[in-house]
Amino acid sequence: MKVLYAAAEISPFARMTHTADLLRFLPASLQDKGYEIRILLPKYGTINDRRNRLHEVIRLSGIEVEVGEKVESMRIKVASIPNAKLQVYFLDNDTYFNRKSMFMNPETDEHYDDNDERIVFYSKGVLETIAKLGWEPDIIHCHDWAAGLIPLLAKHKYNDLDIYKDTDVIYNIHHPENNGVFNKKLLDLVGLPDSVDQDNLIDGDNVDLRTLGVKFSDHLVTGNHITDELDELFDELGVSPDKIQGSPEDVSDKFAAYYDEIAGVEEETEES
Repeated sequence: MKVLYAAAEISPFARMTHTADLLRFLPASLQDKGYEIRILLPKYGTINDRRNRLHEVIRLSGIEVEVGEKVESMRIKVASIPNAKLQVYFLDNDTYFNRKSMFMNPETDEHYDDNDERIVFYSKGVLETIAKLGWEPDIIHCHDWAAGLIPLLAKHKYNDLDIYKDTDVIYNIHHPENNGVFNKKLLDLVGLPDSVDQDNLIDGDNVDLRTLGVKFSDHLVTGNHITDELDELFDELGVSPDKIQGSPEDVSDKFAAYYDEIAGVEEETEES
């Protein structure tokens, strides 16, 4: 089974929350169980190429990503997680990621003004890269607010690509904190087809990436740091998340069973 991990953090390369520590362990442990894993992460300026032994993947050169009226090129680099056989793919772009911090400007302690463009670039870049690889994921596993746009893109912008036609999308919320609320102009940067009702994506003048992740994923999961903080949101959207919580080892075993259950449901549907 092929599983794509989309996240803005993974130790030791980039860390904002405990999610980075979980993702240091979880995909590697699942790969040891026989799953084929790919991880895609922004190549922040804080990630040192030499220290982390990054090298460019030449066969993935030339990928371009549209962000509104702009077209930005992307380099793909790769490195291995220390003491694991699992590789991480890094989406590298000087315009959006060659900075001294991840999402907060260290000089002002405020969010970068163009974080909306950066998120759109990363989210579309993930799906563009996988398409260029020709690697058909059975599951896209999206983590926290920074990957909340990907379920919408997979279902309503890249759904015409054969590579994603049988892909299930899991949206995993690990923390109640949410930095994914942007002005609705973010949607202008995405280039959604006219068939998408954008009013359904907007709350007032804002778009909440976490809410989009909940709405457009096939499966919703909450992690260790979520109790009842988001129950009102879940009730409003009429969803009931699966709780996959516990020690890293427990979570690994539970996700293995969860992935298998998803694949099993697909197989039964095909046979019926």
